[in-house]
Amino acid sequence: MDTWIKLNASTAGKDKLSRLVQYLSRLVWHNLESRKHLRDTVDRIKVLESSLSTFRKLLRLGKSLEVLYGALRTLHLPDLMLRVTLTLSRIYQFFFLVADHIIWLGRAGLYEINRDRWANLSNRFWLGSIIFNLIRDAYEILQLCRKKLKCPDLGPCVYRGLPVVRHVYNHVPAARPLVLFAEDHRDVFWDSVKNLFDVWIPLANLGHVRLSPGMVGLCGTISSCAGLIAVLDPLAKIAPT
Repeated sequence: MDTWIKLNASTAGKDKLSRLVQYLSRLVWHNLESRKHLRDTVDRIKVLESSLSTFRKLLRLGKSLEVLYGALRTLHLPDLMLRVTLTLSRIYQFFFLVADHIIWLGRAGLYEINRDRWANLSNRFWLGSIIFNLIRDAYEILQLCRKKLKCPDLGPCVYRGLPVVRHVYNHVPAARPLVLFAEDHRDVFWDSVKNLFDVWIPLANLGHVRLSPGMVGLCGTISSCAGLIAVLDPLAKIAPT
């Protein structure tokens, strides 16, 4: 219940939760689509997905100005790489949200637009934002590796976290570095997971890669889970943002 209250108390929490259900809906209807006797169920799930997409666009109304203001703040970061990647990411995100606002106006019937054209622009700007976020993640990982080489840990490491993950750690030696990295640097790990799975969605929407709706739904579901973890766990939220 506490988790639900925390998610429902913030716009970001509502957006992440709605996004999870939206992409999970796409994954489900695609897997059920081949069964003719479930056609009505598939149609209902598609309506749910579309409604959640429109709801999320409504939640984001006005956020473009917030993102633009954030870009002005990142211009003053002392680290050159973070300054460039975060600022450019926010500029792309600003244009993505502006296109997103216009698409919502079209869906709401308030303004007649070329939906395909604006959806294409939206995906292009979204892709640009994700690419700069991935460059930032790669830079953060490189910095952590450099620190690791300068100050190697003394003695063996023992993972004492979740039982399932601990089982993987104990029985799959090749996975141990990843498990320890995910535990020690949750912010960089979950941000990287989110961006690595997010990037395939605009790539598929723009036709650069061929993915089924189910695969797009799976990528969106995983990236949404990573985003939810960052909302629920302060240590999993990367900074600066």
